[in-house]
Amino acid sequence: MRVFKAQPRRSRIRLSKCLQEQLLNTIADLQQDTLKVRSTNVQQSEAEDGRGQLAEKMITVRHPKPMPPYVSFLENFIDPSQSDPCTDLEHNLILKWLESVGSDRDTYCRSDSYLQLTKDDPIPRGLTKSEPAMSYTEGADGSAGPQTPASVGSYPQADADNRSITSSNITGSLGLSRRSLVESPLYREINLAANNIYIRPLNEQLPVHITEIVQRVKRDRDSPGPSSEDIRQDTKLNELWMGAGEPDVENYFRDKIFPTPEPSDTLKRNDRQPMAKYTIPSTGFDLKVSTPVPDMLFGYNRLKAFPQQQAQLFSMGTEMVANSQGLMYPFFVIEFKGEGPSGAGNLWVATNQCLGGSASCVNMVENLNHRLMQCKNDLIRPIDSAAFSIAMSGTEARLYISWKNNKLDYYMSNVDNFLLHDPEHFLKFRKYVRNIIDWGRDERMEGIRKSLDDLLEESRKIASAAAKSRVPPSADPTSNAITSIRKMRKTS
Repeated sequence: MRVFKAQPRRSRIRLSKCLQEQLLNTIADLQQDTLKVRSTNVQQSEAEDGRGQLAEKMITVRHPKPMPPYVSFLENFIDPSQSDPCTDLEHNLILKWLESVGSDRDTYCRSDSYLQLTKDDPIPRGLTKSEPAMSYTEGADGSAGPQTPASVGSYPQADADNRSITSSNITGSLGLSRRSLVESPLYREINLAANNIYIRPLNEQLPVHITEIVQRVKRDRDSPGPSSEDIRQDTKLNELWMGAGEPDVENYFRDKIFPTPEPSDTLKRNDRQPMAKYTIPSTGFDLKVSTPVPDMLFGYNRLKAFPQQQAQLFSMGTEMVANSQGLMYPFFVIEFKGEGPSGAGNLWVATNQCLGGSASCVNMVENLNHRLMQCKNDLIRPIDSAAFSIAMSGTEARLYISWKNNKLDYYMSNVDNFLLHDPEHFLKFRKYVRNIIDWGRDERMEGIRKSLDDLLEESRKIASAAAKSRVPPSADPTSNAITSIRKMRKTS
């Protein structure tokens, strides 16, 4: 005799009186059918033997005592207050019927919740789907999105897992999941391209004026720096190589590579400050560029960098201001990423951030050039609007330069790449960064100063020409009459 084993995932329920009566009636019918079959077999045996001894062929109906597993199982279904005629039924008949009920329940009632049934209602089919409460997570950009449910109540677990994986793959491929906009796989092809922002392949040549700036950045420096042996023995740098989070990467290179300008310096640096919306290039489409929030952004201190140009700056409003901290005409964007067990960085995402941030820097200077081009003075020329950016982790850095081409497109191209644990690469990377900062402090700042001075001088010339072209006011009639009388007296 096989022992019934209850499946662990079935919920224990109590059937209604209606189903209990159906169960008892079915058991009684099965009992009667069994007794009829056995009685017929007895009569056939008497006819064949011809002995007429019905008592010898009579089959005694046994009433075996159910094993404990069956008793505990039936207690969950039959109300003990009612009669129990199923004790007259063989175990295999009961099991056959109950297993058919159980398989049907497996198909339609997979729910983690307890089934609450009324006294007279049958078991509802397809109405026990449990929907887990929706929870929300915050993306990197601060946007909230609903989490995918861990399971779907009315479906088998395997199907629920497949649905979850399929949904995740679809939303991930289209960039519609709980990730930030710059993490979208189609961010470059759709959002950036819709606003004329592109990254150029490595094999494309740079324009002449951009090549000149790059050569300026690659110059050797006379200032002292760390030795190759110092870099090899740098324990903190080795820890970054083992894996570190973004804050650790930023803290290390802030001290080693990127200087912090003093309050009296002409340069200014802001960390993790959102750039103003009006600085971001836009073609008017609904596909927007993600608002840049650079980990580091170098620009100018307004009063220290442009002390003689304040009048012109006042007339221009806020178009030269990059953020709420008053940073002027930024030119250098740095984006950090962690990697390893303590940080899941992605330089592809950091490059997307550089594309938007550096294009915004270029766009601000292009607004200044637009003012210069409106001047009628042929001696006034637009200035170079190029800007630099870096996407880096604790082990690798990628240097980019951005500019505007054909008065329409914003391009970004790779300048160089650095393995930061190689002493030669580390020293070259440090040299490039310091040269970019010096370029921003010298040639670029002087170009902006001159442009502001040219705009101010042009405004003065226009005001003076307007004053000279004014018609003088008509003379006083009384004065004219007195002058005429005097002339008449002299004549007489």
